[in-house]
Amino acid sequence: MTQETVACAGRLWWVDLTCGAVSMDPFSNQPELRFVPLPNGTSLTFILMEHKDSSAEHLAQFRREVAKYRRIGVSEGRLRFLDASIHDPFLLSSYVLDDEGRSWTLEHQVELRKVLEDGGHPWEQGKRPPQIAIIDPLNADIIYITVGEQKHIVAVDIYQEKVIGSSPLQNQYHSLVPCVLPPWLGSSQIPTAAKSYCI
Repeated sequence: MTQETVACAGRLWWVDLTCGAVSMDPFSNQPELRFVPLPNGTSLTFILMEHKDSSAEHLAQFRREVAKYRRIGVSEGRLRFLDASIHDPFLLSSYVLDDEGRSWTLEHQVELRKVLEDGGHPWEQGKRPPQIAIIDPLNADIIYITVGEQKHIVAVDIYQEKVIGSSPLQNQYHSLVPCVLPPWLGSSQIPTAAKSYCI
């Protein structure tokens, strides 16, 4: 599996970003596995075909690299798949899984190069392409990507095709996990052992 397990629509989804996702209902008396392949014709499809007969070590490295440009996550209660091309103009495609959980529908495509340039984060020749970090769990229009050798995280509204926020990353991250915190957490005091910090 090439990313964390995802829970959606009463099922757990184990994801392999090179081919698709396997799901099952963990509470069913007779659990059955269901496989959903990723959409055909996505940006990395042809590159994946070139690597299908590679050594196990090379294939593992390749899978880690693919995970930087593809993501499956839950937003607005639906399973979504993002695919970013690694070539200029860095086309980002957003898909949603149908209600039966059997096929993907293309919802939107956006050229990340133009959006990032307009938002003050121009891509420099020779640098890594923009990488998908996370899908906003509450708003399917918002995608978080990393730019500048993973030194900044940028929030992009893919429907309005604009940058809506950015922040430097302190250290290179290995992965970011989307989460929804309870509303009462912001007004709660969290005790610490020795020092008093304000959260």
